[in-house]
Amino acid sequence: MADLRKNYVISHGYDESGRLYLQQWLWKSQLGWDLHPAIKLPESGDVRIADHGCGNAAWLQSLASDFERQQKNVSLVGFDLLGVHYPASDNLPENMKLGILDAFTDEIPEEHVGRYDVVHVRVFTAVVKNDDPRPLIQNAYKMLKPGGYLQWDEFDGGSFKAVAPGSNPEQSSVSIAATKEMVDTSLESSQRAMNLKYSWTGRLGSLFQEHGMEVIEDKRMDVKKELRKAMTDSLLMMLSHVARIAVRNGSLIGTDKNWEELWANAGDEIGQGVSVTMDMIVAVGRKPL
Repeated sequence: MADLRKNYVISHGYDESGRLYLQQWLWKSQLGWDLHPAIKLPESGDVRIADHGCGNAAWLQSLASDFERQQKNVSLVGFDLLGVHYPASDNLPENMKLGILDAFTDEIPEEHVGRYDVVHVRVFTAVVKNDDPRPLIQNAYKMLKPGGYLQWDEFDGGSFKAVAPGSNPEQSSVSIAATKEMVDTSLESSQRAMNLKYSWTGRLGSLFQEHGMEVIEDKRMDVKKELRKAMTDSLLMMLSHVARIAVRNGSLIGTDKNWEELWANAGDEIGQGVSVTMDMIVAVGRKPL
């Protein structure tokens, strides 16, 4: 049985792969781009982009489509710990390769050191342990060419909240009490069961500076109200999987006995338009030339 206190326990099944496609759509709809507009790629030469924790390569495939329309020749490389969601290699674009690499490894293989114009990281909020993403930042920095960029897109797990419908949720007559209880209990339980802390998400810019990078962007935003439904569906799919495993092995603190009732009551409110959301963060740093 997976130990929530040590392991990342999101599903390895098709349902999680589908959620990752939804998550990619959500981010692109929120931002309007995959690659930050301030990132300037070389006009010629061997242009290479790497994606840590690439999942099913949804971000890379979206990027590949953009480059194809722009007629740009860019090599795309995706890394993950297991590769369980990878598409068949024969179905990948010719300029894309997927491999196995631990983003937190103590030693980046030499063939990846100083090779990339961009290293991308997205949604490690349930992966970073001990409130310390510095090992991953160090590895990304090593992988970058001089002048290369680290782009990190993140959800702030500590900002997990219930939101009433409309442009002014505080003035809404729709109750969020049950959803808030579900959110608060889930947040506390996941933090304790999986040893998660989230203050690091608000320090990405300063951590980039600590590693010698120029901070190009360090931005926090609420999800657009028209995308709250997509974020709610994505977060609930993730939480329901974590909860099933946690209840089964006794790791989900405080909800093992009343989880179904808790979710049923929250479900009634969500059916009336209540959302569950997290703040979205984008940080971009540049390695010195």
